[in-house]
Amino acid sequence: MRKLLVSATAVLAVAAFSTPALAAKIVLNDVGGVESGSQAYKGFSIASKFWEQRLTNDVTINLDVGFRRLGDRILGQTLSSSTVAPIEVVQGQIAAVGNSQLDAIAAANLQVLKPGVGGYGALDVITSGYKLPTGQGVDTTTRVFDNDLSGNNAFLDANTANLKALGFFGFGDAADGRIEFSNQFKFDFNPGDGIASDSIDFISVAIHEIGHALGFVSGIDTYDILGAPNGPLATDPNFALLNLNDYAIASVLDLYRYSDNLGGLGDGGPALDWSVGGSPYFSIDGKSAYQGGYFSTGNYNGDENQASHWRDNIPGQSSLGMMDPTVAYGQMGRVTSLDLAAYDAIGWNIDYDVFGSDRAFSTRDIYLSAVPEPATWAMLVAGFLMTGGAVRRRRRPTFA
Repeated sequence: MRKLLVSATAVLAVAAFSTPALAAKIVLNDVGGVESGSQAYKGFSIASKFWEQRLTNDVTINLDVGFRRLGDRILGQTLSSSTVAPIEVVQGQIAAVGNSQLDAIAAANLQVLKPGVGGYGALDVITSGYKLPTGQGVDTTTRVFDNDLSGNNAFLDANTANLKALGFFGFGDAADGRIEFSNQFKFDFNPGDGIASDSIDFISVAIHEIGHALGFVSGIDTYDILGAPNGPLATDPNFALLNLNDYAIASVLDLYRYSDNLGGLGDGGPALDWSVGGSPYFSIDGKSAYQGGYFSTGNYNGDENQASHWRDNIPGQSSLGMMDPTVAYGQMGRVTSLDLAAYDAIGWNIDYDVFGSDRAFSTRDIYLSAVPEPATWAMLVAGFLMTGGAVRRRRRPTFA
């Protein structure tokens, strides 16, 4: 969340693309506990290599990484670097850098903007309601159709890594995120032979947390934290009555956060929905959930998981992907094409066509492709591929 100073708002520089991009590069900077040669370093390196192999945007992402004691039940957490960006410019760049069928659909169905604050285009969106008629405070028990074309309608609080993918530049060598793991959990650093029943898949958590830095985040967590009745800052005198219309709240991913709008707000029918709670979903056509991709709805006033994740434990479905909010002991992680579709939509280009794909990557596959053992080398020479088996998913600790 960033306060807008509209008169002084600077438009970030945008690069012109004339040649195909090659690959993303992720630079890891140890801030404690991830020394070169350590198990944590190897785990982070394998996770980074996976993202580098999948993402073809020619950008460099700088990440600080650490391994220390964190809060109760938190396996890992990511603090992403972000900045204010006009929705109008971001939507233009989504269309400009897109190179896939999914990109074409997503860009064509982005909401048409209206003239808003600072001369930039603004959108209409459902948000959580207000404590006061003046728009101050957040009441998550109600919803409003926000069409006042103010700051939160015209600007995003966008991750710098995501903006780099969209062609923005001028960030220098500053860190795009800080990722820390708890050293109070027992981790399994080698999913090549499965995950021990009393351990957590380290590479899975590393891929997940890097995924947040790359842009899988939601501003709905801000509404949730500030929102009554349960938000931790809902009664804080410094935050309880903020008017969020004056702030950039949403992420790039939130441009695809829709609901069926059962309350019939606005014109009725499916609508962009940045409210806490409800049943929001990932939509590239503005009408329906893409591949059943529903989002979590808020740690305090929603489904008890941060909104910056897929929804957990949907009846009749396995985990939606690596950006699920929870993980279990003995559970092997899995990156799905649904995960990668979200990155494709927000500006990252993927090394294969994710549209409608059921392709997935287990952390066993990822580990073995990065660190092949002698037996694996022999099998590769012989033309065989090592594949990971399906694993049963169980809910336990949470991601942040």
